[in-house]
Amino acid sequence: MIKLIVPVVLLLASCTSTPKAPEVIPYTLDTCVVMDSKLGSMGDPITRVYAGQEVKFCCEPCVEEFESDPEFYLEQLVAK
Repeated sequence: MIKLIVPVVLLLASCTSTPKAPEVIPYTLDTCVVMDSKLGSMGDPITRVYAGQEVKFCCEPCVEEFESDPEFYLEQLVAK
């Protein structure tokens, strides 16, 4: 009976593993993608992830500006 229980327990344990988190592309610039200001010049940078890309901002108004047209700023990020 124990010989049957061990494989079943191992099988069930493998089924309950957590899914792997999606990979996030790191933000490599030292400036804000919106204002091109040095990160940290207005306090701690704000970090968000959009479509798998990490993005850093110098201030909350830049986050709002980014969110008004994220595709535009993500294209700018790729171009830099």
